[in-house]
Amino acid sequence: MQPRFGVVDLGDSQLSTATWGDGVPQIVFLHDGLGSVSQWRSVPGEVAERLGCTVIAYDRAGHGSSIPSPTTVRAADWLHAEADVLEVLLGELNIEEPILVGHSDGATIALIYGSQNAATRGVVAIAAHSWVEKAAVDRIIGMQADPDPVLKGLARHHSNPLALFESWSRTWSSAPFQSWDTRASLGTLDAPTLIVQGADDEFATDEQVFATAAAIGPNATPLLLSGQPHLIHHENPQVVVDLVTDFVRSIDAR
Repeated sequence: MQPRFGVVDLGDSQLSTATWGDGVPQIVFLHDGLGSVSQWRSVPGEVAERLGCTVIAYDRAGHGSSIPSPTTVRAADWLHAEADVLEVLLGELNIEEPILVGHSDGATIALIYGSQNAATRGVVAIAAHSWVEKAAVDRIIGMQADPDPVLKGLARHHSNPLALFESWSRTWSSAPFQSWDTRASLGTLDAPTLIVQGADDEFATDEQVFATAAAIGPNATPLLLSGQPHLIHHENPQVVVDLVTDFVRSIDAR
C-alpha cells in the first residue's frame, strides 16, 4: 500500500505526514528520537493493509522534512511539549480517539499524551523511556564520540541531520535532563497499553519495561522480547506488525 504525503501547518512548525488508507486515521505512528516517517519503512502500510484501516505517521519538527530544525539543547520537559504538539496535530486532522504506536522517544510522547487525554483508545509503546537510565546516556555519549556513521545514516532521511543529532544527543546527555522522570504521572493512562522492549535493547535495562508498566497500572501489559534490539522495526519489522495488529484487534473485540 502506497502512502499519501502531506504537510500540516501548525503556525510555528510545518509537519510532514504520510497516510495509508482513506478517511480519518485511526492509528498514529510516532518515530524515535532520530527517526522519521521513512524510517518506519513498510510497517505502517502493512498494518493499514492487514487491518483495513487508515494509518498516519508524521515527522516531528526537525525530523525528515518537517521544520523548523532544532538549534539548541531542548528544555527538560521537551517530551511533554511534544505531547502538546501531538494534541494540536490530532485536532487539525480530526482524529478524536487515536490508537498510538510509538518507538523510543515517540513511545514516551504517546504515553504522556495518553495519560493526559482520556479519549485515547490504546497505546503500543515500543522501547519507551519513562525516566533517564544510565544505559541510554552512556550509549548516546558513545554516539557523540563517533558521530560520522550516525550522521551518514541520518542524511538519507533528514534535511538537517547534524542539527537533529546535536540537539537530541546534547539534550539527552545534559545535566538538567538527568532527573527527568514521568512515572508519577502515568497512572492516569486508562487506555489499554502494551509496553514492549527488546531484551537486547542497547539504550535500556529490562527494568525500564517493567517499571513503566507498573507506573501505569493494571491497564498496561509489559512484554520483553528475547533477542530483540532497540530498533525492532528495522531488524524484525514483522514482529512489530504482528504486535500492533493483534493489539488493535484486541481493542476492537472489546
